[in-house]
Amino acid sequence: MILLVASYLGNLARWNLFFNIDLIFGSIAVWLVVGFYGVRWGVLAGALSGVCTYFLWGHVYAGMVFTLEALFVGVLFYGARPISRPNMVLLDGLFWLLIGVPLGWFFYAGVLQAEPFQVQIILLKQPVNGIFNALVASLLMTYLPIHRWLNRPSAINSLAVQQTLFNLLVSFVFFPTLLLIVLASRDVVDNIRAEAQADLSRVSGYAVAALRSWHQEHLRSANELALQVVQYHKADLEHLQHHLESTQRLLPDLRQVQVWNREGRLLVSSHNRSRSSNRSDEAFDEPFGKAFDSAIAPLSPYAALARQTLQPILSDVVSGSPPYVIWNFPIVRDGQVEGLITSELTLDRVESLLRQSAGDQDLDLTLVGRRQAVVLSTQGDRPPGSLLQLPENSSIEQLDEHFYQLFPDKHRPIMVRWINSSFVQEVPVDTGLPWTLEVMASAQPDVRNIQSIYSRNLALLLAIALLALLVSALVSQWMVRPLSRLAQVTTNLSDKLLAGQPIDWPDSQITELAFLVKNFRTMGKTLTQQFGAIQQALSYEALVRRITDSVRDSLDESQILQTAVQALGQELNLLCCDAALYSADQKYSTIQYEYTTALPSALGTSFAIPNEFSEVHGLLLRGESCQFCATLPHPVRPSACMMTVLAHPIWDDQGVLGDLWLFKPQGECFEEPEVRLVQQVASQCAIALRQARLYEAAQIQLKVLEDLNLLKDDFLSTVSHELRTPITNIKMAINMLKLSQQNERREQYLKILEAECEREANLINDLLDLQRLASGTQALELTPISLQDWVLHVVESFQERIRNRQQTLQIEISDKLPVITSDPACLERILTELLNNACKYTPPGEKIRVAACAVGPFDCETAVMTETTAETTTETITKATGGDRPFALKPFAAAPNLASAQNFASLYSSNSGFFVLRVCNSGVEIPTEALDHIFEKFYRVPGIDRWKQGGTGLGLALVQKMTEHLGGSIQVASAARQTCFTVVLPVAPPHQTAPQSTV
Repeated sequence: MILLVASYLGNLARWNLFFNIDLIFGSIAVWLVVGFYGVRWGVLAGALSGVCTYFLWGHVYAGMVFTLEALFVGVLFYGARPISRPNMVLLDGLFWLLIGVPLGWFFYAGVLQAEPFQVQIILLKQPVNGIFNALVASLLMTYLPIHRWLNRPSAINSLAVQQTLFNLLVSFVFFPTLLLIVLASRDVVDNIRAEAQADLSRVSGYAVAALRSWHQEHLRSANELALQVVQYHKADLEHLQHHLESTQRLLPDLRQVQVWNREGRLLVSSHNRSRSSNRSDEAFDEPFGKAFDSAIAPLSPYAALARQTLQPILSDVVSGSPPYVIWNFPIVRDGQVEGLITSELTLDRVESLLRQSAGDQDLDLTLVGRRQAVVLSTQGDRPPGSLLQLPENSSIEQLDEHFYQLFPDKHRPIMVRWINSSFVQEVPVDTGLPWTLEVMASAQPDVRNIQSIYSRNLALLLAIALLALLVSALVSQWMVRPLSRLAQVTTNLSDKLLAGQPIDWPDSQITELAFLVKNFRTMGKTLTQQFGAIQQALSYEALVRRITDSVRDSLDESQILQTAVQALGQELNLLCCDAALYSADQKYSTIQYEYTTALPSALGTSFAIPNEFSEVHGLLLRGESCQFCATLPHPVRPSACMMTVLAHPIWDDQGVLGDLWLFKPQGECFEEPEVRLVQQVASQCAIALRQARLYEAAQIQLKVLEDLNLLKDDFLSTVSHELRTPITNIKMAINMLKLSQQNERREQYLKILEAECEREANLINDLLDLQRLASGTQALELTPISLQDWVLHVVESFQERIRNRQQTLQIEISDKLPVITSDPACLERILTELLNNACKYTPPGEKIRVAACAVGPFDCETAVMTETTAETTTETITKATGGDRPFALKPFAAAPNLASAQNFASLYSSNSGFFVLRVCNSGVEIPTEALDHIFEKFYRVPGIDRWKQGGTGLGLALVQKMTEHLGGSIQVASAARQTCFTVVLPVAPPHQTAPQSTV
């Protein structure tokens, strides 16, 4: 579609040579359509481009010729075999010789009845234009990848030398010559018009100067006569008459000169010697205006105008033999009209001046007066007094302010109109003279001259094209013969060389062809040598491809290296090939994979680096390969002595991973292609190893991320549940408060609100405490604490709960518990959470045991309470609790099957004591797999909450964090349906500085 549009627009984008003789370029796109899309589309493109010529030249004959041109060339072009298709330029030249020129002569000379000169130049222009377009299209199709842009098969796969030479010779001659013709034609019309304007301006200048001189001469004579009238007036009419007659003798074109006075009386006349010659005195005694008007009634409009303007007024031409004009000259004195001079001026002298100005040039000069009336003309068909009008069906083209070109008969071809056209120059004559000078010259001589010149140029261009064809045919035939023989010899040269056939190389006297034959001979020898190397390289390349394909998607190190080692050993016919991997510190090398046919196996053997081959390993660790003949025994292959060895590192930009060792028999060496093969295989192995190790690391990291994601999901689920449950209860209680009217009920709902708000606040506080403990921003408030009183105080708060759940509490407290320095809030939270946990999971009828003792410089290494001590402690508790206690006191003892408090002594310095707190309960046991997660946030052991109290799972996490915050540690043990938490705290925690600000 683009080419079809281009074929039409190419004719619109024409280059005008002269007189509407145009070079059009639409057929360039037509030939491209023929070459890439076939004959049918080509004929359609030719017809489409031919339509444009109707609007350019006003007839369809050129379009018919262009359509036949596309059909003729397309049929002959596709009629030949693709490999030997004829030159499109030759086909187009043949068309114009056989069909185009005869058909054009028939149309233009026979049908259009054009002048012979026009037919000649058209028949020369069209073949030149057509051959030029075919040549451009052929060059474009040959040397530009237009078929790729159009996604079409190539129209010209190859050109014979003869066709190539023809195209080049015609191009080098045709293009410059046509370009010169085109450039010269660019200013042809402008030059003709400029020369015509210069000629007309020169002639009109002479004529206007002569007319102005004539005008000024008559003005001076009239002025002198008027001056005489003013000076003498009626005193000396004889003198006036004499002066008038003298003036008339000097100016023969003056006739019937009459002088009138102010009162309208005739003073003197060129035909009367006195005032009474033809008139009675009574006729001039009338008032001025009446006598004047009656005397010269036919001229009264111009006389009246002269009286009004006080300027000389020239009348229109009066037809006669000869024609004349009447001049009305007012006699003015001090701004007042004193009289009037009238005279008849014949135009014989004016006509003589015009003809003298034209000289021998073929020019027509015309004086035009008022209302475009002809005053005088050298052209016979313009009589004086006639109106100056343009010929029928003519048009003008304004070229300058006073210069234009007149074209007759607008319906005829432009060249005919140009030949019959005229150049016209219009110039005003003088200020007081109402005449315009029109100078007209015919354009026919210039047009004929230009046609003659360009006819010769175009004929010469056609002759040059034909001569180029002939020369190219002769030269190419002489040059192609040895080239053809060389082409035959070199056809399937590779097959001939592989088969060892003798080659009969041609001889040539042309130096370049002789060098070409010599180069082919050298190339044949080189090809024979290189074929083996190429086959080997192809084999190596196939090997690398196989190895790459096999290890590309493999994540198994053993498969990667084993494939590479075995492939190298078989391809290079090695005695042995092994792959070793280095340790992380690159101090040891271990043979992981091997291929051997002659050496004992050393698979799995490790040896230290450096060793006897330290220099070799030094190169390998720097990423360099090494080929040598082993003279020293190999650390793991002593029998490889005196063999040729190639050691190559398995490395990448991150470092050396291992190495490859290849062994050949003595006397053989590794060639450069073999070394490159090993290098490529080692690179592939390094990439695959890195990929496998990265995959393994990624899998580990993925598992960690999955665990973290599960923990996050569990955390979000637990927090959302624990936050949502109190809020639900709070909403329900608020709704019940709104509905209930009983005070007791309202009090009950208020208690629920208070409990749920406290539960919500505790959860948030626990989360905040965990965050502060984890970030280290929780400050310690250290105060002295009496452990014995503190333990009883904390235990007392669980009295009611333990009784309701039918549990038994035993307290075992040493009588030598010291006063420690610690944070009471943290310490109380630790024991409270442990007791709360014990109460939650202990079945009814089972026991909860709380034990406390001090170990260290307080001399309680035995840490065992006697019965007396227990009784004393019992009395103390009884006093503190009012005698109502739900627990029993027993001596301090270790939990069954659990480590005693002394086992923690090694955790602290012997110079500082520590406090041991143990909370145990019976009847329940924590599964072994849950012990590792017991202190994790939001973790709850599934299935052992007998009271179904739920919880957030933050209690034990807080206990652990607070214990560590106080400088202690906590352990848990569970066996034989017993669970025990043991907390070890220093008597005085490590010194901590409270932060300046906390969140």
